[in-house]
Amino acid sequence: MEEIGVGIIGWLLKLLGLAARSMVWLVVAAWEYLIVNLAWYFGWPICRALSIGHFPKTEIGNGDNASLTEAILVCLVGLAVPFTIAVLLAPWENFGAS
Repeated sequence: MEEIGVGIIGWLLKLLGLAARSMVWLVVAAWEYLIVNLAWYFGWPICRALSIGHFPKTEIGNGDNASLTEAILVCLVGLAVPFTIAVLLAPWENFGAS
């Protein structure tokens, strides 16, 4: 009878391990897609327009080949601009009113 209990506990631990690994994989995949790729494609044209075609040197489809500094700056712009637009478009006039 003990073997059955140990077997069930072992099976549950394997299931929990699989669930934990799946969650970590989803978080990493979401991070790479949303933060890195989407931010690069949002920030690249804005940086190009503001720098009159000088920055970033890397083409839009080659974000993986960009230097670390270039990638971070473009991604920060790509994250800041939609966030700023969302804040400006939000109805803040009633925020905190009682």
